Amino acid sequence: MLNIKRLWSFGVQKNSPRTSRQIQLCNQIALLFTLATVFPYQLFYFIYDYTLYHDVFVANLIFIIVYLSVLLLNHKRRYATAKKVLLVNTCCQLLLVNYYISSEAGVHLYHFTLAGILLFLYQNLRTLVYFVLLATLGTLFTITHFLFSPDTAITPIPSPWVEIMYAGSVAAVLGLLGVFLMFFRNQINQAEKELNEKNDYLKMLSNTDPLTGLANRRVLDEVLDTEWYRLSRNPTPLSVIMCDVDHFKLFNDRYGHNSGDHCLKQVAAVLKGVLFRPSDLAVRYGGEEFAVVLPGTDEAGARHIGERLREAVECLNIPNEDVGADAYVTVSVGVSSFDHFNCHSGGPVRLLNSADKALYRAKSSGRNKVVFLGYDS
Repeated sequence: MLNIKRLWSFGVQKNSPRTSRQIQLCNQIALLFTLATVFPYQLFYFIYDYTLYHDVFVANLIFIIVYLSVLLLNHKRRYATAKKVLLVNTCCQLLLVNYYISSEAGVHLYHFTLAGILLFLYQNLRTLVYFVLLATLGTLFTITHFLFSPDTAITPIPSPWVEIMYAGSVAAVLGLLGVFLMFFRNQINQAEKELNEKNDYLKMLSNTDPLTGLANRRVLDEVLDTEWYRLSRNPTPLSVIMCDVDHFKLFNDRYGHNSGDHCLKQVAAVLKGVLFRPSDLAVRYGGEEFAVVLPGTDEAGARHIGERLREAVECLNIPNEDVGADAYVTVSVGVSSFDHFNCHSGGPVRLLNSADKALYRAKSSGRNKVVFLGYDS
């Protein structure tokens, strides 16, 4: 199966997914029409009476070679030419073979398969061109059906073989159409999967701070709203932590912005390290300021996490010499908790503001501290 996929994957390398799908479809059509020519038609001509059907057998060999050249054209990145060669070769084959053996063998029915897959074969096919091509296929079908009768055939197929071949043509037309539709369905599924993956990636980018890899302010607002709504149905504690890197401007001015960015990444890593539950959320609030949402965490638990965060940053031992000779980077932490739901309360914004006020008190009272401020304060 993998070897067959390699055959119809000629030329798909270094192309966009959309172009690759079109190339694969073109190759698949060429391969399947090749197989449909060999079985049962060429096999019948060769076994039944090769001398009688020599001309149509040789003509089909030429058509098969042209079908296979479609794969080579795609491999050479001549995609538009490959599609044109495929379409013209198929129409010419259906016309010539019916001219030789008559329409009683049902070969002209392949026009329906070709018409059914036409729209999938071309990208951005204009409506007018599409209907012109459909009209052309309809005209060719009419010509082969009514003009190429057994009386005009050069080498007609005798009964009962002609009836058997007609039944085989019907089965092959329906079978090919079903196979092509299966290919199209698989490619639509693949396209939907790629689209979903891209959407997920874009959503991740829009929700993630590019420097630290933490969630951003947008996610913070969404999660707080979600948790607040959950509190209305199942009252549990909810805590928020706000923390700020102390004297970060002095650090940036002395060591440069690259060192400042590295410092923020280290603080973010520490922040993620002190959180254990999947429901806990760490956010880069802006600049050197971070926030943490702790669902189901009361005042004592939030204070504990805040203190662990403060100690972990201090233990990084990142020098900040403009603050003092032996000074290191530290953080100030503000904590606020909410443990009773009231529909008339100020909502998640008030909880966030309480944590921000607690942070301000921590900074104004000497920094490198954890300060708690209740929701109702």
